[in-house]
Amino acid sequence: MRKLMTILRYVFAVMILLFGIMSTYEIFANGYDPQSEGILLFGDTFKNLHDAIMLSYLGYVVRIAQIIAGVLLITKKYWWIGLLFYLPFSVNIFLIHIIHDMPPVHIGFFASGMLVSILNFVLVFYEKDRLKNLIIQPNK
Repeated sequence: MRKLMTILRYVFAVMILLFGIMSTYEIFANGYDPQSEGILLFGDTFKNLHDAIMLSYLGYVVRIAQIIAGVLLITKKYWWIGLLFYLPFSVNIFLIHIIHDMPPVHIGFFASGMLVSILNFVLVFYEKDRLKNLIIQPNK
């Protein structure tokens, strides 16, 4: 099971690293284009929410956070920091898709968001004992 979780961790790291690098390059090279992400297919509420996030400073924070978390997840020593660091982003992605994207309008966008979120949830759940020991020190 440990090997499977290690493989999932690397897959997760590569996915968010690629998402972060590609979207950061896209924003700096061409500016933000909602059409490049298929956002035009969604309802007005989702489009407005997504555009507001991606056009503000939060868009840059999300992109840079993906790169930082991806790099941390690849390391052997600090991967758990990357896992915890990206957890709030995963919860946000999951809830936005569940609340604003049901039934899925663009299956690729929905699937990539859910895959990233669920991979993070699975990895955190599998490592919950190790992560709990970081927060709660056992009695000595």
